[in-house]
Amino acid sequence: MKLTGAIISVFPDVYLVGGAIRDAVLKRPFKDIDLAVPPSTDFRAKALSLARKLNAACFPLDEENQVYRLTVRKAPGFQLDLMPFVGGTLESDLKRRDFTINALALKLAPGMDFRADRKTGEFTLKPALSAIIDPSGGLKDLALKKIKPVSPDIFSQDPLRLLRAFRIAAALDFTIAPPVLKAIKQQAALITKPAGERVREELLRLFESPKSHEWLALMHKAGLLTAIFPDLAAQESCAAGYYGRGGVLKHTLRVVERMDHLFENLKAYLPAHKKIAEFIQSPRIFKLAALLHDIAKPPKAAMVKGRLRFFGHEEYGAIMAGKVMEDLRFSRDEIRLVTKIIGTHLRPGNLAANDVISDRAMFRFFRTMGEYTVPLLILSWADHASYVSAEQLKKMRAKLQAQPAPLKPGTPYNSPKKTLRYMQVLNLLLGVYIKKNMKLRTARLVDGNDVIKTLKIPESPRIGELLEKIHLLQFEGKIKTREQALKALKGMK
Repeated sequence: MKLTGAIISVFPDVYLVGGAIRDAVLKRPFKDIDLAVPPSTDFRAKALSLARKLNAACFPLDEENQVYRLTVRKAPGFQLDLMPFVGGTLESDLKRRDFTINALALKLAPGMDFRADRKTGEFTLKPALSAIIDPSGGLKDLALKKIKPVSPDIFSQDPLRLLRAFRIAAALDFTIAPPVLKAIKQQAALITKPAGERVREELLRLFESPKSHEWLALMHKAGLLTAIFPDLAAQESCAAGYYGRGGVLKHTLRVVERMDHLFENLKAYLPAHKKIAEFIQSPRIFKLAALLHDIAKPPKAAMVKGRLRFFGHEEYGAIMAGKVMEDLRFSRDEIRLVTKIIGTHLRPGNLAANDVISDRAMFRFFRTMGEYTVPLLILSWADHASYVSAEQLKKMRAKLQAQPAPLKPGTPYNSPKKTLRYMQVLNLLLGVYIKKNMKLRTARLVDGNDVIKTLKIPESPRIGELLEKIHLLQFEGKIKTREQALKALKGMK
């Protein structure tokens, strides 16, 4: 039985509502289906019946309002949300929606079936515009590519909509009308009311945009960015003499911009992009790290010998970022990733300051950073790339894979030549890490007990020194097995 037929067999009077219609009109695929039906006393029983027909799991999202979610088990799977009309009628239901482009409904009828992509689970639908119920002018706003509220009080009803306006606009590349931006600015402080996990999900979906930096900048203009991240407010007036108008915040948004640019052009900048991709499966989290990487610069700013410095901002920034992410209910692994690379984001630059990048120095860097090596280098890449213009970065592209040469004495700290050299070091580190398959190369072939037994020596600091030598030989590819490692140890008596 086809999907529409299965639904109608249980709910003869059923309407597709919300984002699925919007996407269908825009000829975009969609995966999630929202259905609204007239209220009934046996609604729950019907929802369970439909779940059985679709071989889907069924559970309540909101028991009080009878909102049920059906998750189809068969791959690739999809989810269907089902609820009675809010307010008892379809008209009242659509009027309580957020934006006009989402306040649309289409009555499902036989022959009006969803086409599914078997690989992605995404649906397409070709609705007749004349059949779409549109009480708020959503079709007109779709044509104009504008985000407009259904009613003036949508933000007070659910403050998450303040952020959702930007997320939807980012996904569709629509504009937010000036009066709406003004309303958002007036009510931005309400964004602290929704649960942290709801804010988190909207933010992550916004970071999926290849132009996320532009939407973050617009959010800041509307007062929403610093309402969500109050610690960023002080950045705007911090170090304006160094970064220009906008201070550290200007730099922060540029780092996100460079991150957007890198993820859209991985192949152009990183030859090993296919192998690197396994280490960066969630670009959204990297963009969050870019947004928060200098969060502690304002509290750590101090004049030292006539120069503005930010000593310790990376370590303190990791603590501050961790607290922000905890409040937004990020997972432990996500918090660990972001705080680790923020807390060490100066380390690659410190390594790049050396005239020669030795194998020993690279080995120690990789060993210290472990699984966070590639994420850290990606953040550092965006950070350093922010110090040159977009045009300069494009001109540098062909030189980024070159072997880094020592800088001439007296090269200014803000010179494009210094940025180029530092980014060459970052590319070198990425290349070496991937080429040497560091996941295996940093695995320990021998431990302290092996050293004691093989050389028959007591516990002492020398054991650590010998292990360091063995690991360096492993990194250089001179030993690959435990047997080779033990043989090398015997030669170190």
